[in-house]
Amino acid sequence: MKVNIRHTGIVTRNLKESLFFWKKIFGFRIVKDMNEMGKTLDKVLKIKKVNVRTLKLKDSNNSQIELLLFKNIKKTKEKKTKTFSNGITHISITVKNIDEIYKKYKKKIKFNSEPLFSKDGNVKMTYCKTPEGAFLELVEEL
Repeated sequence: MKVNIRHTGIVTRNLKESLFFWKKIFGFRIVKDMNEMGKTLDKVLKIKKVNVRTLKLKDSNNSQIELLLFKNIKKTKEKKTKTFSNGITHISITVKNIDEIYKKYKKKIKFNSEPLFSKDGNVKMTYCKTPEGAFLELVEEL
């Protein structure tokens, strides 16, 4: 069986902040913007009368993320994801100039550290928090 990763879904509370992060900083572009609801989605998501805005965004390689803004769901207390938490903890993207991104956005984005060389010296990398609370690993291949 051949499979491909289709997209990564990211639930957001602040669409404006999320779009600034993904579009303006990292160059993703919106390819689809929909309001979704209905019995099929209710069953798939196990939510009654779901109403969600979904935005599919692509990077320069056509890899996709999907931002989801649930319109009728009560906010729940957030579980703080740590870099060592069980389950999915981060997405990783390749960038051209990690030092430039770090210098330009270190006051707007919470980084775990400045960009550092990997042990083998093949990449420079760092982690930062997305507006949604997930981790994003930035990697510059050297």
